[in-house]
Amino acid sequence: MIFHRNGIQRVDSTVPRSHSYVRMTVARLWESSPLLLLASFVFTVLCAPACVLFLCGLFIPAIAVGTLTIPPAWAALLVLEAAVAQGSRANIGMLFRALPRLWSRSVALGLPASTLALIALFTLPLLTVPEASSVVLPGLVADASLAGVLVSLYLYAFPLLGLHNLSLCTALRNAAILASRHISNTLGLLGMAILFAMAICYLSSGLLFILPSVWGLFIVNNCRMVLDEELTPAEKLQNEPEQ
Repeated sequence: MIFHRNGIQRVDSTVPRSHSYVRMTVARLWESSPLLLLASFVFTVLCAPACVLFLCGLFIPAIAVGTLTIPPAWAALLVLEAAVAQGSRANIGMLFRALPRLWSRSVALGLPASTLALIALFTLPLLTVPEASSVVLPGLVADASLAGVLVSLYLYAFPLLGLHNLSLCTALRNAAILASRHISNTLGLLGMAILFAMAICYLSSGLLFILPSVWGLFIVNNCRMVLDEELTPAEKLQNEPEQ
């Protein structure tokens, strides 16, 4: 069971089940496609400064700017998508209002990823040095493994911030529980991210304006689904509306 400082975090009774997860998520995407396209565009614009710096070869400034912009933009996007997934009234203003509210926690959440990126930035050039490559390569493998674990935690930590406004430590602790208990869901979302990244690289960079919202809604609905699965039948009954 998952706990936070106020006890069990309950979810509403409209969450998808394993047999309806894809269908319900696709339906929400279709129903709210204009809003989600706009939200994805705003997210891409917020990430643009870091991407431009990276493409210009200014890697350290890109990582610094990206740390301050990309995690808050992603957290705010998921807040909007959480409202869409729950069938609540949603508008683009929710994204902008969530940015300052979640900025500090999301930046702190993104710091480990930035640290791994800096490590890779300084160690990758050493692969060209024959004397150092035998030492550097295992380090890069470890760096990549840690990145995989970190992304797995992010699949749950970021939506938990948006869905339940948890503290950073509580979100990370619950994310670790969910990622370890629902490995197939985690691997499925990671696989989807890889496919989307390949589509952006090999098909069209314009997909950057669409796919973040698509992936984000799958992440949010997955988080809602696995949280519901963690509840006992008695706790689920308490969440049912009275007839």
